[in-house]
Amino acid sequence: MFKNWFAGFDLREYNPNIQRFYLFAIPTFAGMALFILLYNLYLIRLGFREDFIGQFTGVFALASGLIAFPTGLLSDRIGRKPFLVGATLCLTISHFGLCHITHETILLILAFIGGVGAGFIFANFIPFIGENSTPERRGQAIALWMAIQVFTRMFISLTGGALPDFMSYITGLSTDLPEPFRYALLIGTGCSAIAILPLFGIRTQPPQQKEHDTEQKPPIPYKNLSIFTSISSFRGLAMGLSFPFFNVFFQEELHASTSAIGIIFFLSLALGLPCTLSAPGMLRRFGATFTLVPLRAIGAIALSILGFWLNLPFAVLLFLISTALESLTTPAEMAFATNTLPRSYWGRMQSLRVTGFQCLSALGSVAAGILIVTYGYSVAFFLAGLARMTSAFIFLVIFGYKKKTQ
Repeated sequence: MFKNWFAGFDLREYNPNIQRFYLFAIPTFAGMALFILLYNLYLIRLGFREDFIGQFTGVFALASGLIAFPTGLLSDRIGRKPFLVGATLCLTISHFGLCHITHETILLILAFIGGVGAGFIFANFIPFIGENSTPERRGQAIALWMAIQVFTRMFISLTGGALPDFMSYITGLSTDLPEPFRYALLIGTGCSAIAILPLFGIRTQPPQQKEHDTEQKPPIPYKNLSIFTSISSFRGLAMGLSFPFFNVFFQEELHASTSAIGIIFFLSLALGLPCTLSAPGMLRRFGATFTLVPLRAIGAIALSILGFWLNLPFAVLLFLISTALESLTTPAEMAFATNTLPRSYWGRMQSLRVTGFQCLSALGSVAAGILIVTYGYSVAFFLAGLARMTSAFIFLVIFGYKKKTQ
């Protein structure tokens, strides 16, 4: 069964634009993954607490959300490449500054700049892949992009968790100090900078030049656009309430070392990789609702109870279940959305999804920081699971049980 699901992932069968886009993805995701893994732990060593971490993460997500919609509209007109180049510049500037600045206000400004860069990517990757792949390979191309993200983060989690110890060894400074983390994060800055190189080889035309002038544009599908935006918004709320705090939760509450946290993240991504690759096959075999709803519900339950048991092995098990199932359902949802909407609205659809996701993620991050400082992690994680369950419920109510999808 799994053999059939993984069949057809041959990069040689994709056009050069897709191949270069995947090469762009590897260093981009590497830089972002290293900051996801280590930066909050770096902030803790600078003397900040979860409430500021929530504000920092919230500003990053808010910037991504606010920039996503105008980015989607403009990229539909002028093409995707300018925004991908802008993304590398924004992320490089942000990451370099975050390694050297300790003033709260400037840190938030740099987080906003980084969020703009991430928003450029989030709003463009599905339209870019859709425009450069055939309909029968579109779901696979999206899943492969997600798999590259997972694989890159998996490698970074395994090696990046040990980087502060390595920097501590060569500098003679304790990992209780921020400097070993700062030097490790500078490697992530370098990854963000070199990501611009594959983009020079991409050759694209503005999307409207690819359409026949005589082709009549389909009516705007307001209902489906609003539905996918709502589903993505609740997923974003769940993400903001939980994900930015996992590394701090494992270290501060469960006393895991930085290397152990890297291994935990690695395991979650290693488990998520086959889940991501199997998403197109499951979508074809079982249909969207039977794939998305029960699996997302199980992941939501695991997330809801994560903060109530301060036992490291059990917490790791719940974390693995939650992240692996989200790795499967997210690309399945994206592929279903592109098959549901006309091609001329993919950019708008993705920008709305990103706007909803990131703005609610920003709200969740700020709220979670306050909740964690006041009540602990259990309340924040429970609300995160509830939000993820709501996204599955909306999908079930709107699309019902259908055996097959397009």
